[in-house]
Amino acid sequence: MGMRDTAAWVKPGGGFSLSRAGRSTMFLVGLSGGIASGKSTVVAVLRELGCAVVDADVIARQVVQPHSKAHQQILQHFGTEILLENGEINREALGSIIFSQPEKRRLLNSITHPEILKEMLKQILKYFVLGYRYVILDIPLLFETRGLTRLMKYTVLVYCDPPTQLARLMKRSGLGVAEAEARISSQLPLEEKRRWATHVIDNSGDWESTRRQVLQLHTRLEDSLDFLWARLVVGTAVAGLGGLVFLLIRHFIS
Repeated sequence: MGMRDTAAWVKPGGGFSLSRAGRSTMFLVGLSGGIASGKSTVVAVLRELGCAVVDADVIARQVVQPHSKAHQQILQHFGTEILLENGEINREALGSIIFSQPEKRRLLNSITHPEILKEMLKQILKYFVLGYRYVILDIPLLFETRGLTRLMKYTVLVYCDPPTQLARLMKRSGLGVAEAEARISSQLPLEEKRRWATHVIDNSGDWESTRRQVLQLHTRLEDSLDFLWARLVVGTAVAGLGGLVFLLIRHFIS
């Protein structure tokens, strides 16, 4: 991958893209939702349709496996009492700590987010090399992390109305009303996220309704044109994989 082969672009209105000489531009699509809104259901359909999906939540589990850099840092700050018998981190125990202590949540994010972003970038580059025109980034806190939304050509919210969300969470997790409401209120409200999204999939109804909306989104993405004349070059052509990763990381964390 030579210096003349690859370039990174950001549109004036937002959206990060990669292009290579003789190949079409690849762009990013951010996908998010809320607790119990049905995002996993939508992602499953997109995968069936052959879309490239990078799951930030799966990566978040991978980067804290025993002996990893993030795993060691977490133990230094949170202690060994959050470990399971097999040495893995007890996500429930750690979650209960950061749920009630915002400063601990920020500390954990400062440890895990850089490692998650590195792995996401590797997977994006893999799909770019394979020739995909776009990659869907499944990011639970996409709209809370405003810096990331600027890199997306489109942002998709999997929405459901508040009563449905509450009922689904109680049924799924066995929580009481007060506990479920507390979990929901700890996140940015779906109604607010809805104002930021370029596309909304309303998952309040039945399965067929949701599937139809996903198919419509897929068609829109497949037909999307990424005009190069609408782009502003913010970085010169990048030499080699190392240089490209550096440029991507700089944009992701800026």
